Amino acid sequence: MTASYSSPRPRSARKVAITQSADQLAAWVALSLDEPEALKNLQDAAAELRDVPRLAAVLPRVAGTAMALMGAEFGNIQFVLPEDDSLVLVTQSGFGHEFLDHFAVVHDNRSVCGRAAWQGAQAVTADVRDDPVFAPHQKIFRAAGVRSVQSTPLVDHAGQLIGMISTHLSQPGRPSERELRVMELYGQLAGEAIARHLSGHGTDGRPVALYDGTPLDRHRALRENAGATRGATHWAYRVDEPYGSGGCRSFGVHPNQWRGRITTDSPHQDAGYAASLVARELIADWDIRGVRGVGLVHVHVWRGWEGSARNAAFTLEFQPDIDGVRLPAADPE
Repeated sequence: MTASYSSPRPRSARKVAITQSADQLAAWVALSLDEPEALKNLQDAAAELRDVPRLAAVLPRVAGTAMALMGAEFGNIQFVLPEDDSLVLVTQSGFGHEFLDHFAVVHDNRSVCGRAAWQGAQAVTADVRDDPVFAPHQKIFRAAGVRSVQSTPLVDHAGQLIGMISTHLSQPGRPSERELRVMELYGQLAGEAIARHLSGHGTDGRPVALYDGTPLDRHRALRENAGATRGATHWAYRVDEPYGSGGCRSFGVHPNQWRGRITTDSPHQDAGYAASLVARELIADWDIRGVRGVGLVHVHVWRGWEGSARNAAFTLEFQPDIDGVRLPAADPE
């Protein structure tokens, strides 16, 4: 086997901001041409957020605006917690205690919000009853009257994921592309407003604590019971292979066959260690099935949630022996 690894080269904050601003500018221009009234509504909503002094007052407004934009009956906001990269509910509208307790903490991609965080992009489910992945949640969805869900990332000015905003309807159906585009832009505006509070100071110049005045404080015990402990790190991984002209595709028979999450509990078990665990499983699978048709593969690992190959915390490249020798499974060093 031949192998190499790489960690991403650090990019300056300004370069990240320029890239994000360019994408956002293009979206603004398209919206101003196609939907001038929608653009004005977004600008007005953003202006209102800038004038709100406390985070506890900002969050309900963000949820309410999102529900109005999507014509939704329910909505909620989650934050990404830095200690374990879980999504924790902080604000909601329309739900009862059973739903709130069930989704108080989300660690994986077996929900619409988790899938959006996993992919780092908007996620939509037209009917939660049609997706077998959501089977563990069906009782909760039925009790709450939820049939369709969309989740949009809340990002700061640098494009960093800080949370998720989701809207829910009691009828199945998919929002229009226009609605999703508007919601995506609002996720950027609202994310920047929230990020200013989370950075340490509100609009009135006073320090702002993450827990103050939000339901997050009431969910502290639920979060601890769900396994959010100090020292544990959650890693997302994906295996892909070169395909086409300079591109890649998911490796394996099914798109999600070699895609998942790993939890480590030691500071010495870093992203490289997580990649080695995945590589061990790949080699074991090749030892059983053979390596015919297998070439170079990439094991990408991210801390918390999956992103792009470019921003992976660690990337391992390797391939079976070029003569097709069957490889034994080996423990990571």
